[in-house]
Amino acid sequence: MAHISLEQARSAKRATQQRLEASGQDAAVGLTRVDGEYAVKVNVAQAPPTARRLPSSIEGVAVKVEVVGPIKPRGRAAARRP
Repeated sequence: MAHISLEQARSAKRATQQRLEASGQDAAVGLTRVDGEYAVKVNVAQAPPTARRLPSSIEGVAVKVEVVGPIKPRGRAAARRP
């Protein structure tokens, strides 16, 4: 596996957020580490249907999806929502 830089991971995170927004999926997207490399972490309220699942990597960066239950905005995201 090639070394994933923080900038590559951030770019993949943005691409993942855009993909989720376009599909109407409600999710929280962040960065994590998997086996010492940066990865995109996606928290979802429930498992998406097969047709809407994310690929295992975006832009060469691993994508890890975890079902966490209801998504609640925190931090800056919470301040932007009415």
